[in-house]
Amino acid sequence: LGLTALLGASTPALAWDIYSYPDAKFAAQFPAQPQTGPARYRTTAGLDVPAQRYWAEEGNVVYVLTLADFTGTALDKDAAIADAVKGFSDQGKVLVDVEARINREFGRELSIDRKDGGHDILAIFFFDDHLYVLNGRAAPPDPGAATGALIRFQQSLNFLR
Repeated sequence: LGLTALLGASTPALAWDIYSYPDAKFAAQFPAQPQTGPARYRTTAGLDVPAQRYWAEEGNVVYVLTLADFTGTALDKDAAIADAVKGFSDQGKVLVDVEARINREFGRELSIDRKDGGHDILAIFFFDDHLYVLNGRAAPPDPGAATGALIRFQQSLNFLR
């Protein structure tokens, strides 16, 4: 049998690659070369900090890594993670909310059915005064079809020291 017969006619998973950003101290998998740009990150309490966004789209799914800089703020690791969890939890029904770990860093993983009919699968970590939020967001009408890719993205974060 040929490779196409073994894998099926469609093999989008083969396009994924690891993209490393040593200056930002992370690597993550995206389905295509991510675009990058400056952004702002606002906590639920209104604290506004500079951020950088990395994103790629594939079909009805967008993969976004937001890197928010909390250097010089009073918000600590646990409070920053809890605030991010609250902000995303308010957007729909939380199906999964569990502790997660990358090397020695603890964070949270969420799965949320959004009020707009979409689905988010997230990883939220705080490392070196920065909040890392990976959000794989699938839009309606069939967000469940992207679950495998969303989980792949959520699980792909790696910190570079």
